[in-house]
Amino acid sequence: MKSSSKAAHVSVYHMLCEALGRELTAQERFAVLALTADPTLLATDPEEHSTTFDAESKPPENWRDRHPTDNEVEAVSILQAGIKGHLVQEILEASKPGTKDNLSASKILLDMWPKVKSDADKHAVFLLCYIIEHSERKDELYPCQQDEWTKITFADYSVPLPDTTNSWVLVFREVFHIPKEMLLLPKVYSPIPNNLLHIINNDTGEELEMIANKPADHVYKPNKLGYTFVAEAITPESLPVGAKWRMRLIGSREPLPQPSHERPSNVFTVKEFRDYYIPSNKHLICRYSVQVTADVLGTVYFQTSHPDVFIHLSILDQEKKVAGETGKGFVIIPVFCFLANTVAASSYRDDKNQKGLSTQDKGIKVVDVPQQIDGKDNTAGKSVPLSDQYHPPTETMGHKYVVQAEVLYKSWDLDESQLAFVHKLRDLEKNELRALSRSSFDASLSPSTQKLINTSFCPKMDFTAFIRRLKDSPVLMDSQLEETRRMKHLEKIQTYSLVREKILECRKQDELNRKELLRYQLNVYENMQAASRQHYQKFLDSCKAFNSRQMAAVEKQALEGAQQAAPEKTTPPSAAPQKPKKGVKSASKKK
Repeated sequence: MKSSSKAAHVSVYHMLCEALGRELTAQERFAVLALTADPTLLATDPEEHSTTFDAESKPPENWRDRHPTDNEVEAVSILQAGIKGHLVQEILEASKPGTKDNLSASKILLDMWPKVKSDADKHAVFLLCYIIEHSERKDELYPCQQDEWTKITFADYSVPLPDTTNSWVLVFREVFHIPKEMLLLPKVYSPIPNNLLHIINNDTGEELEMIANKPADHVYKPNKLGYTFVAEAITPESLPVGAKWRMRLIGSREPLPQPSHERPSNVFTVKEFRDYYIPSNKHLICRYSVQVTADVLGTVYFQTSHPDVFIHLSILDQEKKVAGETGKGFVIIPVFCFLANTVAASSYRDDKNQKGLSTQDKGIKVVDVPQQIDGKDNTAGKSVPLSDQYHPPTETMGHKYVVQAEVLYKSWDLDESQLAFVHKLRDLEKNELRALSRSSFDASLSPSTQKLINTSFCPKMDFTAFIRRLKDSPVLMDSQLEETRRMKHLEKIQTYSLVREKILECRKQDELNRKELLRYQLNVYENMQAASRQHYQKFLDSCKAFNSRQMAAVEKQALEGAQQAAPEKTTPPSAAPQKPKKGVKSASKKK
């Protein structure tokens, strides 16, 4: 029972820490020792109290890089034993009622008690669970713990789905911290079928295993930076009113992972860029320079108009790849930490393929690098500041981030019309570069020299082939013309809306007519079946009546025949008796 009582005493200490939400001070710790009257609690847990030194507690210079002598070790052991004995006497004295130290400890415990009493059931459960988990004979003393494997606990986190014109949206991104090792299964409930949940270990930068595009159950272990949960979705043309995305974390024990914010993050700043793909020898689609002024946690998403293109999206720091991911038609880096040069750092996702980029208006600026921009692509990023977030390991070097996408396996082939368009874009780019160079050169010359060069050596460039015209002569776009054009556009929209409503109404009426026709046909069919059954019944009745009459006639004939045959058998013949009478008469006459 000694080990069980010690576990109970330690559980009181940890329960008070849980109730206060912090470590106990020296006075509070002494009050707990006086309450339990257990001096063995003086032995601190090496995991909770590490032996790291701060700037003020570093050893003197003459003690560095040397081992203590035997006399020094003996002296330290004597000092530690004396201090421990003194503390034990103080604890035992404070545990006696009525003493000065006991009254002081009682006052400190009374000050801490309201925090415990505010949620007594929760702290009582914590106390009992701690005693059971840390008892040496828990299997023998607490057989009820065998029921734990049949229990589960869960917590729900829901956010509204954003109503946006973009097909791809970042729905949810939050960092969860694991208090204890546990088996955890995330379950997503969403009205949008095309959604995906990524889970990244922030310490290693690795994404957890997925089965059929869904996170598998995994034993989560406590770490320093937590786990980032990132949810993305492909939205349909219209979302249901009040649609919400919900994630349920199902765990095997309490407490469940705690998010870094009270409310989950679902509102992000988006930067989107679109351009055309121009093939190049390096197979680059685009390169964007990212200028970071504040630490930003971001997500990068890249998409091409060609769904069968193999893309590799990467993030470079000082032209060294720190994150990358490969995809087909689209690719996303779920999480990346962009660090400002004031506190230079390397990405926590080093040499790991990723999918996505995130930016923030006040913390990041994206500049197009002068490279051949490939493909009509969509890049969308969403981010939040790194306050209350994790911070990856830092290094003493500046940062120069570049986000680039490249085509793999020569999987983006262009047809003739697309190649012709690419050639026009290249010619236009060359002409623009020449014009810029000429303007820079002209700015450095005197007016007379500029006039001489313009008239003698620099013929005017003809850009008419690259200008799209709707009229023969240009027209100034003033406010009146803009208002007229806007009204025409609104009229077209209204006309389209009216036609659409009319078509929808006609379709609805056609559907009602089809349903009415179906009901009419069913009624006709039922009436035909009823009439058929009626005629069939009449026919059966006629057959039965005819059969009855026939049977009656046959029976009557048979009866009459039997009646006629009966008298012939019962009546004697008349000639036989008359002959003897005549003989008698004749005999009498002879006499």
